[in-house]
Amino acid sequence: MTVMPKSLPAIGRNAAFFVDFDGTLVDIAAMPDLVHVEPRVGNLLEALTDDLSGAVAVITGRPLGTVDAFLAPLKLPVAAEHGLVRRDAAGSLHVEDSALTSMDAASNRLGRFEAEHEGVILERKRVSVALHYRLRPELGEACEAAAIAAIKGEPALEVLRGKMVFEVRPKGLNKGTAVSAFLAEMPFQGRLPMFAGDDVTDEDAFKVVNARGGVTIKIGEGETTAQYRTDRDGLFAWAATIGKD
Repeated sequence: MTVMPKSLPAIGRNAAFFVDFDGTLVDIAAMPDLVHVEPRVGNLLEALTDDLSGAVAVITGRPLGTVDAFLAPLKLPVAAEHGLVRRDAAGSLHVEDSALTSMDAASNRLGRFEAEHEGVILERKRVSVALHYRLRPELGEACEAAAIAAIKGEPALEVLRGKMVFEVRPKGLNKGTAVSAFLAEMPFQGRLPMFAGDDVTDEDAFKVVNARGGVTIKIGEGETTAQYRTDRDGLFAWAATIGKD
């Protein structure tokens, strides 16, 4: 399904490039720590950072430190944990930590569920937790029920559904609000926004970028509000042309 650059719009240097991590920059792995970051990932992000005067950011569900480790030595602006932890282009951190007590309670409940179900992985992040069931897809409904039960009586929390994962997190911030925050700051301000992502969690960002007249790209299959669709190879081929006019 590879879409070559000519099938996607030509983009000049006045652009802001926002991109998801898992399933977009890298292939999804069976376990979160097993992803392989190809050399072309760092090469592309570094080239785009130069061509777009630093207006490049990763928008991901991953913890900030994990993204930095995977992309080292690059240290980009990042919206981690679906926007709950955001490092801006100046290096300042913006963290939504008002619901930590509720998060601890929910995490403890899900920890008990994890202990009782082999192959289910609870990923504890800074201000959220993710329940992965990629190794046990038949437990999807049970994991969803456990996540919903974990936030019972915790009105500040919500359950976010992704590919083979349910994330328990504070309400109010998402990938769309993260993109909006970046676009209000330099060097992103006043630029044409672009966003590429593969998961249902990327739809919030697609909606924001579409509303601003930008370019949205869905990686892979599934319903979407994105304007274009391609695979990872198509994305890399197209992105290499950005800012080259």
